[in-house]
Amino acid sequence: MFAVVPCPTEREQVKKPLPDDATKGAESARGETLAALGSGVVPRGAAARIALPGRYEDLGLIAGGSFGEVRRVRDTFLDRVVAMKLLHAEHAGAAHLRRRFLAEARITAQLQHPGIIALYDRGELEDGRLWFTMREVRGRTLREAIDELRAASGPGGFGATAAGWTFRRLVDAFARIAQAIAHAHGRGVVHRDIKPDNLMVGELGEVLVMDWGLARRIDVDEPAEPGDDSALDLRSPALTRQGDILGTPAYMPPEQARGDTSLHGPASDVYALGAVLYCLLTGRPPYLGSSAAEVLAAILSGPPAPAMAAARGGPPVPEELCALCDRAMRPAIADRTPSAEALAAGVLGWLDGVRRREQALAALDRARSFDAEIASLRAQAAEAEARARALRSALRPFDPVASKRPAWAQEDEAARLGRAAALAEARWLEAVHGALSLDPELAEAHALLADHHRARLAEAELAHDDEEAARAEEMLRIHDRGRHAAFLRGDGALTLVTDPPGAEVVLERFVLQDRRLVPVPERALGPTPLVEVPLGRGSYLLRLRAPGRAEVRYPVLIERDGHWDGRAPGEEEPYPIALPAEGELGPHDVVVPAGWCWTGGDAATPDSLPRRRIWIAGFVIRRFPVTTAEYIDFLNDLVIRGREAEAVAACPKVHEGVSAVADEPALHRDASGLFCLPPDREGLRWRLDWPVVLIDWHAATAHARWLAERTGQPWRLPGELEREKATRGVDGRLFPWGDHADPTFACVADTSPSEAAREGVEGHPFDESPYGVRGLAGNARDWCLDVWKHDGPRVEAGRLRLDAAAPDDPDLRVIKGGAWTGALSQGRAPARFGGRPGIRRSVVGVRVARGAPLRR
Repeated sequence: MFAVVPCPTEREQVKKPLPDDATKGAESARGETLAALGSGVVPRGAAARIALPGRYEDLGLIAGGSFGEVRRVRDTFLDRVVAMKLLHAEHAGAAHLRRRFLAEARITAQLQHPGIIALYDRGELEDGRLWFTMREVRGRTLREAIDELRAASGPGGFGATAAGWTFRRLVDAFARIAQAIAHAHGRGVVHRDIKPDNLMVGELGEVLVMDWGLARRIDVDEPAEPGDDSALDLRSPALTRQGDILGTPAYMPPEQARGDTSLHGPASDVYALGAVLYCLLTGRPPYLGSSAAEVLAAILSGPPAPAMAAARGGPPVPEELCALCDRAMRPAIADRTPSAEALAAGVLGWLDGVRRREQALAALDRARSFDAEIASLRAQAAEAEARARALRSALRPFDPVASKRPAWAQEDEAARLGRAAALAEARWLEAVHGALSLDPELAEAHALLADHHRARLAEAELAHDDEEAARAEEMLRIHDRGRHAAFLRGDGALTLVTDPPGAEVVLERFVLQDRRLVPVPERALGPTPLVEVPLGRGSYLLRLRAPGRAEVRYPVLIERDGHWDGRAPGEEEPYPIALPAEGELGPHDVVVPAGWCWTGGDAATPDSLPRRRIWIAGFVIRRFPVTTAEYIDFLNDLVIRGREAEAVAACPKVHEGVSAVADEPALHRDASGLFCLPPDREGLRWRLDWPVVLIDWHAATAHARWLAERTGQPWRLPGELEREKATRGVDGRLFPWGDHADPTFACVADTSPSEAAREGVEGHPFDESPYGVRGLAGNARDWCLDVWKHDGPRVEAGRLRLDAAAPDDPDLRVIKGGAWTGALSQGRAPARFGGRPGIRRSVVGVRVARGAPLRR
């Protein structure tokens, strides 16, 4: 029995009783139950008013049982209300009960701990009844608090009671209970009747271990206690003493259930504490039964269901606490948690983790508060850049500064907003890492950082920034908890449809060898269609072959956890890759199949466009630029057909700086008036297999038009991004051969120690793209179809739209490629140059392309 006054208003809040049939519904052998508290029922032997020593004034009964009672009294000396526990008068002469009563008083008085109720005084009434006084505590039992918590909770999680009790608070209360028991063990005392009904949570947040009536000193042998055991019934589910069986069955360890008092020690209390924790986790005691005998038999038959399993169907419970609970309740004493102190430390460790987690989650909430700001700044920056782009599109390079200021202002605003977004992101990162400093295992923080570094890794790999990619990948591996495993493995898939179907597909992987990406054969993938064929991350070249069809090179980029499905924007099905019929292509015609590719994105090149993934329709481009021999054939055909004026207009002409005469023809004419090579002279040499140069955009267009008339194929100049795709393939490489710049790979100024010069179009075989197109990074640049615009060609819904420049449009035209007079850096694929349509340069020539409505 203990001095406790339940709060009536709080008792009314109990919605759902704990299904503790094994521990409630009957008084203990000492009559010390909470069932009588505040009930208004006067137990047997309890008087409405009794005569007390002069120091105390009787204020009435608090609770009572078979052998004693607790009364509220006023200590007139100190003017305070305390609780007085007394034996009933009818038991005043029972030696064993007097001995037990005095032992309880002495033991409790020796345990000076905040979790153990303090005794103030003891004595004997004139009628021989023993008494002692103690602090009166107002509150509820732990079992009542558990009942209320379960009523406020559900499968989705623990709630909070009206009084503010949460699962974590009750676990904290349990830890303090375990500390109080550890204190008792340190003083050589074991409780032997630990159960939720004997544990008190006070109104002021105090936690108390009550009812030390069965406590004993470990180092003192207890004599057998005679008693009227006929009053004790094993059919009752609650039992405090039956012969040598002491305690409450549902919470007692096996050695106690067997009545083996020689084994009653600290380990027995540890087991009972584990049983209390079991009740807190699962909402019920470890064992259930309709009688004490049934419960005792269950205890002796083996351990209860693991706490985690028993908790299923209710609020989720921590695995760590379940493990602590299960270990404390192991049947063998040697296997249990070694001490109550160790159990308390384990629970406190979990609580410390929970507290740190809550603090870390609060820090993470602060980090998330930056999300909206970052998104808003990025959106505003994009809008400012869009406005700048619109303004730039109406500008010409030679427009005055005043005309450019509005566009510059928008560019500056976009840059300012971008910097602000970057700073906000830095604060976001700092806050997330701050959360991890509080809880290094906070899964939510690791997930955010993993997502962040995954995005950085994808960006770095697309930008071919190996150092940043390596850093981002390592950071992703550090923070990922499995969600990005497929992305980190780098596996992807390929889907491919051809026209006609049944084409054989040979897989070659681009492998870095001597600074070049070289296609190395791997295996045959079988006939098309191919559907989600697994492939590792990387850049590949597929060779498509079918009887009666020309071979087509089809580069693909398998990105991390990606699927190359060949679907055009807005389409549901893969786009069929057409294989031209034999004879449809000329000997130097190269097919660039329709599909996605990466363009732009190179800050190191002049006027590079932003990085974009776009769909470009299939086209055919000539393997080599137009040679001097081919161009002379064009001019002479015009002469022979009586179109001499057109031939003269299209003839290469020496630009200023090479000749004092600005429009001096660079080619000679023979006696019949046909064009031929001139003799070499200083600053200007010609060879038939060199790319033609010194022609303007109009002449280049005229040649393409003539070729179309002659062949019946719609030849034209290549679009700017068509030529870029023909150079880079689909993986965004910077040069036709990869990302590494070596001047021996292309015809550029420092290719050899001798004087720089053009060379034959079949020179420098390393200057070859994934499609087999040659001479793209050096030798001669190419005129393109488009007007030069700051923001590049028109792209709608992810598709490139070709807009051919009108002949009379004076705006600049796009020029692409490297040159024999320049550094190799100028030959990077994203580089963009512009020239007036009427200028002629010794580094600019022509290459032709056409659309590919190939026969199917």
